[in-house]
Amino acid sequence: MSRGFLGLTSREVHSCPGCGATFTPAGNGTFRFSGVTDRSNPVWKNYGNQTLTGDEWGRIAYGGVSDARQRELDLEYALDEFQRGFVPELRVDTNAVLLKRGERAVAVIPGVTLKEPRSVRTTYGGGAGPSFRIAKGVYFRTGGFAARSESHEEIKVIDSGTLTLTNRRMVFTGGKRTINFPLGKIVGMEPYRDGIAVNRDGKQRTEYYTGLDNVHLTIRVEDRSHVVPLSGVILMCMVQGLINSEE
Repeated sequence: MSRGFLGLTSREVHSCPGCGATFTPAGNGTFRFSGVTDRSNPVWKNYGNQTLTGDEWGRIAYGGVSDARQRELDLEYALDEFQRGFVPELRVDTNAVLLKRGERAVAVIPGVTLKEPRSVRTTYGGGAGPSFRIAKGVYFRTGGFAARSESHEEIKVIDSGTLTLTNRRMVFTGGKRTINFPLGKIVGMEPYRDGIAVNRDGKQRTEYYTGLDNVHLTIRVEDRSHVVPLSGVILMCMVQGLINSEE
């Protein structure tokens, strides 16, 4: 039987004599951090009851982090770099727009859905209760009420197409609509897991662009690389970095 975590076999439970930490084999070379004498130990707070590989536990024992935590740290570092203006190019399709002199495409994202809020009016009623005859040709109706109408906003699909981000502007080219505005017109952005909401000067309604996670971005930090789906947070940091680099 092969040796695994800290030289133990995959069937052995390891207990640290110093801190009382115990690691229970979970199969396929992984171990669950199953207990510790002092529950205030920061390692327990960060990794208690987690199942990781022996290599990961070895790194953590010497002050390192798990693979998942390293991925988070690398992504945070990359987003900070994007905002500082070090924006990578994400070219997943041919250019959907004609570029101007000095302009370059940074991200070309197909399969994006454009949504906008629309007012929807709902009518309730009118109806009436049962009627009773009180005289010849005279009836009394009970429980009647008048119809009423209420208006509210719903996010509606407007179009689908390609979203292009350049170093100067954002362009959406769809089957029904083309939207083109400089990055400097953006006054607010709200990121989502799969999209982003954009508020821009001169446009009353918020525009929602969803489906960003259809494409992926490779993030490289030192000798590590991570493939992550494009998200609203990533795109927002890219836009912010492009705006900062033009100032």
